[in-house]
Amino acid sequence: MVAQGRPGWLKRIEDVDLRRRLLKGEPRQLFEAERQAYKSVAESLLPFPSIIEEGADHFVIADAGPTVKSILQTEGPTSERFREAVCHAGEVLARLHSAGVSHGRPALRDICWQDGRITFIDLEKYSPRRNRPEGHAWDLMVFVYNLAGELDGVDETVLAACRAYRAQDRKNIWALAERRMRQLRPLGLVMRPLSRLLHDKKDFRAIGPFMDLFLKGHQGL
Repeated sequence: MVAQGRPGWLKRIEDVDLRRRLLKGEPRQLFEAERQAYKSVAESLLPFPSIIEEGADHFVIADAGPTVKSILQTEGPTSERFREAVCHAGEVLARLHSAGVSHGRPALRDICWQDGRITFIDLEKYSPRRNRPEGHAWDLMVFVYNLAGELDGVDETVLAACRAYRAQDRKNIWALAERRMRQLRPLGLVMRPLSRLLHDKKDFRAIGPFMDLFLKGHQGL
C-alpha cells in the first residue's frame, strides 16, 4: 500500500481463533508491543523500517524490499543474489549486536534486501530484555538454524553467512553461542533421533548439522 506518498506494509491487529490466542497471547497487546518496538528503535539509525502512518488499529512501516526468503523462493538457493543477501544479513546482524540490540527472531522471512541494504522487520519477538549478549547469541542461533533449514543442511552458503557474521563479531557472540549449544547438548540427544524419524521435514534434517556447526566447528569457518 501507499502511505504519505511512500510504499509501505500495513500491520493490523490480528483476528485469531482461541487456539492461536492461547498460544501467542492477546492480539491487541502483541500489536501494541510491536508498534512500540518499532518506535523504540526508530531513532537508533539501525536497520529497521520507520512507521510512516498509524492509527488506533493499524500502523504502516516503510517498504524495505523483498524478504531474503522470497528471493530464495523466486531465484533459488544457487542464486548469486540470494548468497549475497544472506552474507550481508550475517554481517549486518553482527553489527546490530555490536550496537547492543537483538532482533528476537531474525529468520529469512524477517530480513529484507534491497539496493544492497539489509532491513530487519517483524519485531514481534523484540524486547529490550534481549538486548544483551545472551539475546544476541540466541539471534545468531535462530538465524543460522533457519538458514540451514531452508537450505537443507549446512552448505557453503550457510558457511559464508557465518563467516560474514564472525568478521563483524566485535563482542565474541559466536563463542557465546558455542557455549550455549554445549549447554543444549542433552537436548540434542533427544532431537537427533527425532530428526531421523522426521527426515522428510527439512527443519528436522537441519538439526544435526546445525548443532555440529557450533559444537564441533567446521573447517570452512
